[in-house]
Amino acid sequence: MNNQFSVFVKRYLIAAVIAVFGVVMISVGLSSNQDSLFMMAAINLLIGGILAMLFSAGILGRNIVLGIGVLCIGLSVFFIYKSVKSVERTQKHQLDYASSETLMRHSLTQIRDIQRAYKAKNGHYAEDFAELKNFFENDKIQKIESLGSVPSRRLTIVERDALYDDKRSLDQNMTEREAALLSEMGNPANAQDLAGFKRDTVQVFYKDEFLNSRTRKRDREQLGLGAFNIDEIKYIPMTDPREEWTMETRKNVPYLQNDTISTIHVYGKEAVSRFEEGQRNEVGFGNINTSSDKGTWE
Repeated sequence: MNNQFSVFVKRYLIAAVIAVFGVVMISVGLSSNQDSLFMMAAINLLIGGILAMLFSAGILGRNIVLGIGVLCIGLSVFFIYKSVKSVERTQKHQLDYASSETLMRHSLTQIRDIQRAYKAKNGHYAEDFAELKNFFENDKIQKIESLGSVPSRRLTIVERDALYDDKRSLDQNMTEREAALLSEMGNPANAQDLAGFKRDTVQVFYKDEFLNSRTRKRDREQLGLGAFNIDEIKYIPMTDPREEWTMETRKNVPYLQNDTISTIHVYGKEAVSRFEEGQRNEVGFGNINTSSDKGTWE
């Protein structure tokens, strides 16, 4: 009797343990949403345990067990290949999303910068990209031409008398406005620290000011972008076929009591969804009903 039990254990125990372990792994995989590679390994354990028991019981021949084993190995290799490709696809999607998000922010920031300059000059936002392009290519803006620094001292009596009709006390350091006025007067006290000081408002082409910005040049270099092209800013980066940003503006939106404000909303769908096979979210900046021009990424 004991001998028969020992033979039974040798024949079936290890195979049964393997099969039970396979069942446990399948249950764990289903409950914790494991990937296909994990599930395939669990199924192979279960099948291997069952085949071992059937072979030990003489129900299945060696050739059949071998054939099923080869089939399982083939399926495992296939699922491993599919899993590897799935991981590669996921990694590429994450990289594409990161790139599209960075380029999207850069594009919207450029549009917003140009629109802010347009509004500063005209009192409202450009209604479309054609109007924005015309401003960028042809319009001038005011710029403060700055040379020298404000002296860290009080006005002299000569400088005070040149600036003011009264005999006010000289207990405060010179302001930038006072230094600029003295410079315009030809530096009446011949002060050395005012020599070369200048604060002039000049008209410059906005395009030159925009393109000569060191910060913008550095950003484009870091992003691997070429020379700036005003015709490109209306397109959402990395969309294929190319999609355009939607631009909405209003000039006289009621604000507080009798005031009005100009508002803007530029938006579009992100080129790459945050998650694989997920929906593309709307991104942009501004609010057509308020004075905010805050971006969705801020």
